Amino acid sequence: MSSSTTDGSGEVLRLAPASGTAARRLVILLHGVGSSGVDLMPLAQAWRGALPDTAFVAPNAPQPFDMGNGHQWFSIAGVTEENRPARVAAALPALADLIEAERQRAGVAPAEVALVGFSQGSIMALHLAMTAPERSGAVVAFAGRIAAPVPTLDGAGRRPPVLMVGGAADSIMPPAVVQAAAAHFRSAGFAVEEHLLRGVPHTITAAGAQLGLNFLERVLPSA
Repeated sequence: MSSSTTDGSGEVLRLAPASGTAARRLVILLHGVGSSGVDLMPLAQAWRGALPDTAFVAPNAPQPFDMGNGHQWFSIAGVTEENRPARVAAALPALADLIEAERQRAGVAPAEVALVGFSQGSIMALHLAMTAPERSGAVVAFAGRIAAPVPTLDGAGRRPPVLMVGGAADSIMPPAVVQAAAAHFRSAGFAVEEHLLRGVPHTITAAGAQLGLNFLERVLPSA
């Protein structure tokens, strides 16, 4: 069963657990710039059978894309290495609010929430995990990077495990930025799994999707 609603943050696509029972886990799919939630719903459809107690949510980013159709988590118009961190930081509260609302709607604990992003969606997921690790139980970042290193978290609190899947032929998110993000997360005490797929450009392949599914099956709490 799927549904969509429209509110102040735009459309949110939802797919109920294949089991037909109440959700025990929640996967939130965060799309890339100029895209929309519907573009990541094939992942939900592909993973649903293997994660039967899991609900899936694919929201549209709050902002209309300012360089064409679709939506954006933050503007890339005139973006630079220097101004990107501030744009990500400004966009994080809306994402945090969205995650909390969907978590409560699904009736699951924060540790039972996985953030799965692509490109700009991965940037958002990774930065939220770094700055507010208590909000999720796992992060899958396809073609992702961090906008800038953030201070290492203090204490020994829970840190969600992170999977980073990049393409060795990706010119938009090249291997170096994927590897740098993975290294920064490791230095901050996160468990990180990293894959660079040979010949893959800026996309999610079937092999990458399988890596994501295998990871979620391992790290999310089971029923």
